[in-house]
Amino acid sequence: MMRPGLSGAEAAAVAALLARATGLAWPPLAHAALFGSRARGDHDRSSDLDILLVCRVAPWNRSAAAGIHLALAEEVSRRSGVPIEPWTVSSADLARGSRTPMLVDAAEDSISLWPPGAPPLRALFTPADAVFCAGRLLEWVEAGGTEAKRALVEGRWADAARRARDDITRLATAALLLAGDTRHRRVGSLRRFERDFVRTGRVSPRVLDALRWAEAAFPRDGGRGQEDPAVTPAAIRTADRGCQLAAELESELVVPLLDRAASLAANC
Repeated sequence: MMRPGLSGAEAAAVAALLARATGLAWPPLAHAALFGSRARGDHDRSSDLDILLVCRVAPWNRSAAAGIHLALAEEVSRRSGVPIEPWTVSSADLARGSRTPMLVDAAEDSISLWPPGAPPLRALFTPADAVFCAGRLLEWVEAGGTEAKRALVEGRWADAARRARDDITRLATAALLLAGDTRHRRVGSLRRFERDFVRTGRVSPRVLDALRWAEAAFPRDGGRGQEDPAVTPAAIRTADRGCQLAAELESELVVPLLDRAASLAANC
């Protein structure tokens, strides 16, 4: 196994995780790679070891496989003192038309660890992938308005604010993905959408209020390292306004995004 800039203790911890993972009858491991800041070399003292584990399992069994790997990683981390963060995916997730930007980016930066001598794991983000991902995002947005309104009626303003913030971000992200831009997350998606779509005149500046509200709803650090960052107190107080802005942005973008997706799909 390669030791890509890892200390002796870190390499031993990764080796222990892979020994346990490859020793299981299920899920069958196909590939393992180091990714993230440790693979890129821009890590700091607080950085975990991010390990991508590709398994020969059906996508609907992905969560079960991930639970097993997480338990193994927690055991190894507890014994070694080395923080390891596994990310388990299905081999099918690497197929054209199923790749997510996060997986494509992780693969691009990754360093193969197992099997020995395995070539680098690489996957391009294709128009078919963009259509797939944008479609999923728009499905979530479609359900978001109803959920946000229900949360407001029930007095769950934090939930309403989070849903509005995330739906605004999903709409911006969908537009960027359909344009082939994958290197963005959360606040970065909002800013890049403004730069590439609003400032260029492709989308009306009417949407700026929604982008500004959503950006202010993220924590100061943008929610770095958090799977579901909390919304700010100001966003909670103005959750009703956020829901209105999310609905306005949806009205502005959904039809053009669907048209763009249909055009890409026709040429895939």
